[in-house]
Amino acid sequence: MNSGVSTNIGIFFLKIVARFPFWMIYFLSDIFYFIVYYIVGYRKEVVIQNLSNSFPEKSEKEIKQISKKYFHHFSDLILESIKMRNMNAADFRKRMVIKNADEVNKYYDKGKSIVLFTMHYNNWDWSGCLPLQVKQTMLGVYKPIHNKRVDEFINQARLRMGTELVKNAQTLRRILKAEKSGEKILTWLAGDQTPLATQKTWFMFLNQETLFYPGPAFISKKFNHPVFFQRTIKKARGMYETHLELLVENPAEFSEIEITKRYIQRMEEVINENPEYYLWSHRRWKHKRPGNIPLHN
Repeated sequence: MNSGVSTNIGIFFLKIVARFPFWMIYFLSDIFYFIVYYIVGYRKEVVIQNLSNSFPEKSEKEIKQISKKYFHHFSDLILESIKMRNMNAADFRKRMVIKNADEVNKYYDKGKSIVLFTMHYNNWDWSGCLPLQVKQTMLGVYKPIHNKRVDEFINQARLRMGTELVKNAQTLRRILKAEKSGEKILTWLAGDQTPLATQKTWFMFLNQETLFYPGPAFISKKFNHPVFFQRTIKKARGMYETHLELLVENPAEFSEIEITKRYIQRMEEVINENPEYYLWSHRRWKHKRPGNIPLHN
Protein backbone atom coordinates (compact mmCIF):
# COMPACT_ATOMS: atom_id res chain seq x y z
CA MET A 1 0.00 0.00 0.00
CA ASN A 2 1.54 3.33 -1.04
CA SER A 3 1.66 6.37 1.22
CA GLY A 4 -1.06 8.22 -0.70
CA VAL A 5 -3.58 5.41 -0.20
CA SER A 6 -2.63 5.10 3.47
CA THR A 7 -3.12 8.84 3.96
CA ASN A 8 -6.54 8.77 2.31
CA ILE A 9 -7.67 5.84 4.48
CA GLY A 10 -6.36 7.60 7.59
CA ILE A 11 -8.19 10.81 6.73
CA PHE A 12 -11.40 8.86 6.05
CA PHE A 13 -11.31 7.44 9.58
CA LEU A 14 -10.46 10.84 11.09
CA LYS A 15 -13.55 12.28 9.40
CA ILE A 16 -15.63 9.56 11.07
CA VAL A 17 -14.05 10.27 14.48
CA ALA A 18 -14.83 13.98 14.06
CA ARG A 19 -18.53 13.08 14.04
CA PHE A 20 -18.38 11.32 17.41
CA PRO A 21 -20.04 13.02 20.40
CA PHE A 22 -17.72 14.62 22.94
CA TRP A 23 -18.15 11.86 25.53
CA MET A 24 -16.82 9.37 22.98
CA ILE A 25 -13.99 11.73 22.01
CA TYR A 26 -12.72 11.71 25.59
CA PHE A 27 -13.21 7.95 25.90
CA LEU A 28 -10.92 7.58 22.87
CA SER A 29 -8.53 10.13 24.39
CA ASP A 30 -8.14 7.98 27.51
CA ILE A 31 -7.29 4.98 25.35
CA PHE A 32 -4.91 7.05 23.26
CA TYR A 33 -3.18 8.31 26.42
CA PHE A 34 -2.63 4.78 27.70
CA ILE A 35 -1.12 3.66 24.38
CA VAL A 36 1.06 6.76 23.92
CA TYR A 37 2.35 6.93 27.48
CA TYR A 38 2.54 3.33 28.66
CA ILE A 39 3.04 1.31 25.47
CA VAL A 40 4.64 3.50 22.79
CA GLY A 41 6.36 5.93 25.11
CA TYR A 42 6.11 8.70 22.49
CA ARG A 43 8.88 11.26 23.14
CA LYS A 44 8.81 10.61 26.89
CA GLU A 45 12.54 11.28 27.11
CA VAL A 46 12.12 14.59 25.26
CA VAL A 47 9.34 15.66 27.61
CA ILE A 48 11.26 14.68 30.75
CA GLN A 49 14.39 16.46 29.52
CA ASN A 50 12.51 19.63 28.58
CA LEU A 51 10.72 19.71 31.91
CA SER A 52 13.88 19.01 33.92
CA ASN A 53 15.78 21.80 32.17
CA SER A 54 12.91 24.24 32.52
CA PHE A 55 12.26 23.51 36.20
CA PRO A 56 15.60 22.58 37.79
CA GLU A 57 14.11 23.23 41.24
CA LYS A 58 11.56 20.41 40.88
CA SER A 59 12.23 16.87 42.04
CA GLU A 60 12.29 13.84 39.76
CA LYS A 61 8.93 12.78 41.19
CA GLU A 62 7.38 16.19 40.44
CA ILE A 63 8.72 16.12 36.88
CA LYS A 64 7.23 12.68 36.31
CA GLN A 65 3.84 13.81 37.65
CA ILE A 66 3.82 16.81 35.32
CA SER A 67 4.82 14.63 32.37
CA LYS A 68 1.91 12.24 32.99
CA LYS A 69 -0.53 15.14 33.22
CA TYR A 70 0.97 16.55 30.04
CA PHE A 71 0.45 13.35 28.05
CA HIS A 72 -3.14 13.11 29.26
CA HIS A 73 -3.75 16.70 28.13
CA PHE A 74 -1.86 16.06 24.88
CA SER A 75 -4.22 13.16 24.14
CA ASP A 76 -7.22 15.42 24.70
CA LEU A 77 -5.64 18.01 22.42
CA ILE A 78 -5.18 15.54 19.55
CA LEU A 79 -8.78 14.33 19.73
CA GLU A 80 -10.14 17.86 20.16
CA SER A 81 -8.27 18.97 17.04
CA ILE A 82 -9.89 16.14 15.08
CA LYS A 83 -13.33 16.94 16.55
CA MET A 84 -12.93 20.59 15.52
CA ARG A 85 -13.76 19.61 11.94
CA ASN A 86 -17.34 18.87 12.97
CA MET A 87 -17.88 21.66 15.53
CA ASN A 88 -20.29 24.53 14.85
CA ALA A 89 -20.45 28.08 16.19
CA ALA A 90 -22.61 27.02 19.15
CA ASP A 91 -20.05 24.38 20.14
CA PHE A 92 -17.23 26.94 20.07
CA ARG A 93 -19.20 29.56 22.00
CA LYS A 94 -19.80 26.98 24.72
CA ARG A 95 -16.35 25.38 24.78
CA MET A 96 -13.98 28.25 23.92
CA VAL A 97 -15.28 31.29 25.78
CA ILE A 98 -13.59 34.46 24.48
CA LYS A 99 -12.81 37.07 27.11
CA ASN A 100 -11.90 40.72 26.45
CA ALA A 101 -12.89 40.66 22.77
CA ASP A 102 -14.31 44.15 23.31
CA GLU A 103 -10.78 45.40 24.07
CA VAL A 104 -9.62 44.19 20.66
CA ASN A 105 -12.71 45.57 18.94
CA LYS A 106 -12.04 49.03 20.36
CA TYR A 107 -8.99 49.19 18.10
CA TYR A 108 -11.06 48.14 15.11
CA ASP A 109 -13.46 50.99 15.86
CA LYS A 110 -10.43 53.30 15.91
CA GLY A 111 -9.39 52.00 12.50
CA LYS A 112 -6.46 49.91 13.76
CA SER A 113 -5.18 46.42 13.09
CA ILE A 114 -3.57 44.38 15.87
CA VAL A 115 -1.08 41.54 16.33
CA LEU A 116 -2.03 38.70 18.65
CA PHE A 117 0.88 36.78 20.17
CA THR A 118 -0.23 33.29 21.13
CA MET A 119 1.63 30.18 22.30
CA HIS A 120 1.42 26.39 22.15
CA TYR A 121 -0.49 26.13 25.38
CA ASN A 122 -3.84 24.45 26.04
CA ASN A 123 -5.92 24.22 22.85
CA TRP A 124 -4.44 26.84 20.52
CA ASP A 125 -6.12 25.24 17.47
CA TRP A 126 -9.57 26.25 18.70
CA SER A 127 -8.45 29.88 18.40
CA GLY A 128 -9.91 29.64 14.93
CA CYS A 129 -13.22 30.63 16.55
CA LEU A 130 -12.01 34.16 17.37
CA PRO A 131 -13.78 35.62 14.29
CA LEU A 132 -17.06 34.85 16.07
CA GLN A 133 -16.42 37.87 18.30
CA VAL A 134 -13.46 39.81 16.90
CA LYS A 135 -14.17 42.40 14.21
CA GLN A 136 -10.80 42.43 12.43
CA THR A 137 -10.11 39.89 9.68
CA MET A 138 -8.20 37.14 11.45
CA LEU A 139 -5.03 35.98 9.72
CA GLY A 140 -3.93 32.66 11.18
CA VAL A 141 -0.22 32.40 10.41
CA TYR A 142 0.89 28.78 10.12
CA LYS A 143 3.74 26.60 8.96
CA PRO A 144 2.56 24.02 6.38
CA ILE A 145 3.33 20.37 7.06
CA HIS A 146 4.94 18.20 4.40
CA ASN A 147 1.97 15.92 3.77
CA LYS A 148 -0.34 18.09 1.65
CA ARG A 149 -3.44 15.93 2.20
CA VAL A 150 -3.05 16.02 5.98
CA ASP A 151 -2.28 19.75 5.83
CA GLU A 152 -5.47 20.29 3.84
CA PHE A 153 -7.52 18.19 6.29
CA ILE A 154 -6.29 20.19 9.29
CA ASN A 155 -6.71 23.56 7.60
CA GLN A 156 -10.29 22.86 6.53
CA ALA A 157 -11.18 22.62 10.22
CA ARG A 158 -9.31 25.81 11.08
CA LEU A 159 -11.20 27.76 8.42
CA ARG A 160 -14.69 26.88 9.60
CA MET A 161 -15.34 29.98 11.73
CA GLY A 162 -13.89 32.54 9.34
CA THR A 163 -10.15 32.52 9.94
CA GLU A 164 -8.00 33.25 6.89
CA LEU A 165 -4.91 31.06 6.90
CA VAL A 166 -1.63 32.57 5.77
CA LYS A 167 1.60 30.61 5.26
CA ASN A 168 4.40 32.05 7.38
CA ALA A 169 6.46 32.90 4.29
CA GLN A 170 3.58 34.98 2.89
CA THR A 171 2.67 36.88 6.05
CA LEU A 172 4.41 40.17 5.30
CA ARG A 173 2.95 40.32 1.78
CA ARG A 174 -0.58 39.77 3.13
CA ILE A 175 -0.16 42.48 5.80
CA LEU A 176 1.13 44.94 3.21
CA LYS A 177 -1.92 44.22 1.08
CA ALA A 178 -4.19 44.97 4.06
CA GLU A 179 -2.32 48.18 4.84
CA LYS A 180 -2.70 49.35 1.25
CA SER A 181 -6.43 48.59 1.09
CA GLY A 182 -7.24 49.84 4.59
CA GLU A 183 -8.43 46.40 5.74
CA LYS A 184 -8.23 45.94 9.50
CA ILE A 185 -6.61 42.64 10.44
CA LEU A 186 -5.71 40.55 13.46
CA THR A 187 -2.43 38.77 12.78
CA TRP A 188 -2.37 35.62 14.94
CA LEU A 189 1.20 34.48 15.57
CA ALA A 190 2.58 31.61 17.65
CA GLY A 191 6.05 32.99 18.28
CA ASP A 192 7.26 30.13 20.47
CA GLN A 193 7.98 27.76 17.58
CA THR A 194 11.51 26.70 16.76
CA PRO A 195 13.02 28.88 14.00
CA LEU A 196 15.76 27.89 11.60
CA ALA A 197 19.20 27.83 13.18
CA THR A 198 20.21 30.72 10.92
CA GLN A 199 18.14 33.16 13.01
CA LYS A 200 20.11 35.21 15.56
CA THR A 201 17.65 36.33 18.24
CA TRP A 202 18.48 34.40 21.41
CA PHE A 203 16.74 34.89 24.76
CA MET A 204 16.48 33.14 28.12
CA PHE A 205 13.18 31.26 28.18
CA LEU A 206 12.29 28.76 30.91
CA ASN A 207 15.87 28.74 32.24
CA GLN A 208 17.32 27.86 28.84
CA GLU A 209 18.97 29.72 25.99
CA THR A 210 16.26 29.79 23.34
CA LEU A 211 16.12 30.89 19.72
CA PHE A 212 13.08 32.97 18.75
CA TYR A 213 11.59 34.15 15.49
CA PRO A 214 12.18 37.90 15.07
CA GLY A 215 9.09 38.18 12.84
CA PRO A 216 6.32 38.83 15.40
CA ALA A 217 8.13 41.75 17.03
CA PHE A 218 9.28 43.06 13.64
CA ILE A 219 5.74 43.07 12.24
CA SER A 220 4.18 44.76 15.27
CA LYS A 221 6.86 47.47 15.36
CA LYS A 222 7.00 48.09 11.60
CA PHE A 223 3.27 48.70 11.30
CA ASN A 224 2.77 49.91 14.90
CA HIS A 225 -0.03 47.40 15.40
CA PRO A 226 -0.93 47.09 19.10
CA VAL A 227 0.23 43.76 20.51
CA PHE A 228 -2.16 41.52 22.44
CA PHE A 229 -1.27 38.31 24.26
CA GLN A 230 -3.54 35.27 24.22
CA ARG A 231 -3.83 33.35 27.49
CA THR A 232 -6.01 30.23 27.34
CA ILE A 233 -7.23 28.54 30.51
CA LYS A 234 -8.48 24.96 30.66
CA LYS A 235 -11.56 24.93 32.91
CA ALA A 236 -12.40 21.25 32.31
CA ARG A 237 -12.01 18.68 29.57
CA GLY A 238 -13.15 20.38 26.40
CA MET A 239 -13.91 23.64 28.22
CA TYR A 240 -11.60 26.64 27.75
CA GLU A 241 -11.47 30.37 28.33
CA THR A 242 -9.21 32.47 26.15
CA HIS A 243 -8.22 35.93 27.38
CA LEU A 244 -6.96 38.65 25.02
CA GLU A 245 -4.64 40.91 27.03
CA LEU A 246 -3.01 44.12 25.81
CA LEU A 247 0.77 43.65 25.91
CA VAL A 248 2.22 46.63 24.01
CA GLU A 249 -0.05 49.46 22.85
CA ASN A 250 2.49 51.41 20.80
CA PRO A 251 5.17 49.00 19.51
CA ALA A 252 6.89 51.78 17.54
CA GLU A 253 8.09 53.18 20.89
CA PHE A 254 9.90 49.94 21.80
CA SER A 255 12.71 47.89 20.33
CA GLU A 256 11.99 44.47 18.87
CA ILE A 257 14.05 42.99 21.70
CA GLU A 258 11.89 44.69 24.33
CA ILE A 259 8.68 43.52 22.67
CA THR A 260 9.92 39.92 22.53
CA LYS A 261 11.02 40.07 26.17
CA ARG A 262 7.52 41.11 27.25
CA TYR A 263 6.09 38.22 25.29
CA ILE A 264 8.54 35.75 26.85
CA GLN A 265 7.88 37.01 30.36
CA ARG A 266 4.12 36.61 29.94
CA MET A 267 4.53 33.11 28.51
CA GLU A 268 6.68 32.06 31.45
CA GLU A 269 4.10 33.36 33.93
CA VAL A 270 1.36 31.34 32.23
CA ILE A 271 3.44 28.16 31.92
CA ASN A 272 4.54 28.31 35.56
CA GLU A 273 0.91 28.32 36.68
CA ASN A 274 0.08 25.00 34.97
CA PRO A 275 3.12 23.58 33.18
CA GLU A 276 1.34 20.42 32.05
CA TYR A 277 -0.55 22.38 29.39
CA TYR A 278 2.49 23.51 27.41
CA LEU A 279 3.77 21.60 24.34
CA TRP A 280 6.69 19.75 25.95
CA SER A 281 7.01 17.00 23.33
CA HIS A 282 8.24 19.53 20.78
CA ARG A 283 12.04 19.70 20.37
CA ARG A 284 12.04 23.38 21.22
CA TRP A 285 15.66 23.54 22.37
CA LYS A 286 17.39 21.55 19.64
CA HIS A 287 19.57 24.50 18.55
CA LYS A 288 22.61 25.72 20.50
CA ARG A 289 23.67 29.35 20.52
CA PRO A 290 26.94 30.07 18.68
CA GLY A 291 29.48 31.83 20.84
CA ASN A 292 29.52 34.93 18.63
CA ILE A 293 25.74 35.53 18.90
CA PRO A 294 24.56 37.65 21.88
CA LEU A 295 22.08 36.42 24.46
CA HIS A 296 19.34 38.88 25.40
CA ASN A 297 18.58 38.50 29.11
